[in-house]
Amino acid sequence: MNEQFKPSIKNEPSILESQQNQLLLFKKLETVYSNRTEDLDSFKGAMPGTKFENDYTSESINKDKQYVSYTRSKIEEANSSYGRDNLEHLEGGFQLSEILQAMIVDRLNKKWFKGCKSIMTSDYDDLRVGIDAIMKHERGGYLGIAFDFTVTNQDKKIYEKLQKNWSNNVEGGNIPTIKYFEDPDTKEKGRLLVPKFIIGASKKDIEELANAYITDNNEVLENHPLKYLILLQIEEQLQTILDYHEVNRSNIRFDFAKLQYEKIQALLRNIKNEIHTDEKMHESIDLYEYTKSSIALDMMRRFRIMREKDFNKK
Repeated sequence: MNEQFKPSIKNEPSILESQQNQLLLFKKLETVYSNRTEDLDSFKGAMPGTKFENDYTSESINKDKQYVSYTRSKIEEANSSYGRDNLEHLEGGFQLSEILQAMIVDRLNKKWFKGCKSIMTSDYDDLRVGIDAIMKHERGGYLGIAFDFTVTNQDKKIYEKLQKNWSNNVEGGNIPTIKYFEDPDTKEKGRLLVPKFIIGASKKDIEELANAYITDNNEVLENHPLKYLILLQIEEQLQTILDYHEVNRSNIRFDFAKLQYEKIQALLRNIKNEIHTDEKMHESIDLYEYTKSSIALDMMRRFRIMREKDFNKK
């Protein structure tokens, strides 16, 4: 087993339990947080002359801010009932997920995948649509992929998120809408239709990446196996969706969504080829064992089997 990714000694304190380490990690990721869309009022008057301009009035924006405030207060209330320092509870919850997404966004902006960049979504879109970050590729102008980061060792939680995305979006041929999006290049503000994918990671993944940030271990930051696992998880979900579209190919209501997912399929193949994902999977026993032990990826594969059984019933 690669020394970088050996399991932690049992009962060893988590690196994230130290407030000093948390502060240091935040400073390392400060650019990610500073680029996040926070000022919803700056969207006032966005998309003029379109059917969506009424979504960006002061009244509409204030309602969205109230929604954020109310939802955040409920989350804080739930967290406090378990104790803010209860890291085991937070493994499947809010704080570790935010740490993960910030690190992944930073890695994407430091060329984990060639030609890609990423930005965290606004609080409103995070809470309302369940999309935490968006990835953009330079090829073909604007093309986004959204991630809903899940930090858990419980396959039930992965299944619930996969099923929710399936019911809310895939089955109806819907593409989720980000309301408050500012393009990182053009600075244009407005709505963005972007397919949603669930990305699962373990507490161990987060601790390894956090430790690498804190100790400036660039080797781990550049080559952590989560980099490849992200692509495999997207690929598994994408294929399940495309199989569903194939079964429903005569239904025109799926045409637009199918086109978006086919674009992502081409993009994903390109990204995988550029970082030699398939070759590394065959050559590295450590990487193979790492992906094999992923609860999230395993659940996604089982979810695909479940959906295929549904397809065959029709």
